[in-house]
Amino acid sequence: MSGTVIAESSRIILREFHREDLPNLRLLLTDPEVMRFSVTGPLSAAKVEAFLERCQQKYQEQGYWLWAAVLRAENVFIGYSGLLDQTIEGNPEIEVAYRLLPIYWGRGLGTEAAALARDYAFTKLKVGRIISLIEPANVASIRVAEKNGLRFEKDTTYYHLHVRVYALSREEWLRLPHVILSEEALDSPHGENVRPK
Repeated sequence: MSGTVIAESSRIILREFHREDLPNLRLLLTDPEVMRFSVTGPLSAAKVEAFLERCQQKYQEQGYWLWAAVLRAENVFIGYSGLLDQTIEGNPEIEVAYRLLPIYWGRGLGTEAAALARDYAFTKLKVGRIISLIEPANVASIRVAEKNGLRFEKDTTYYHLHVRVYALSREEWLRLPHVILSEEALDSPHGENVRPK
């Protein structure tokens, strides 16, 4: 599968969705287990197609949204990860969001895919903070958020759901031990990347 590559790690490539991803997206977004923690629940075939079209529209309008997550070694679709615009209690936020096919759960791939989106938000979009909205019962996603440095901030209501807001500021992100800084992420006066102490 081809497509504009957004970010890469040792195991995962994030790239823009294209039309050929539709069958894989159907598998993902119609799966009740995958969609257990979602506003909509499993999507219909028509809504999956609309999801794909919305992603492609958002790439054109703002340069980011949800991206296909692909296993690098096998070039196999495993789900998505990306960034969503949200308004929480009247405040604009950027949310890191992801979903994986169940056969890829439990391998740390969700954490890795979410970390790629997190780092894109800070290095490319230069945001001051990111959030994740997580239902309290979604223990696996809470673990992913915490592994990626996000911490519980508050409870809120998102549409009809009670969710927890997990947040990470740029300053906190820069102090994470596992973040590898690029030249554009943080330039010192000496032309080298320096992590704040």
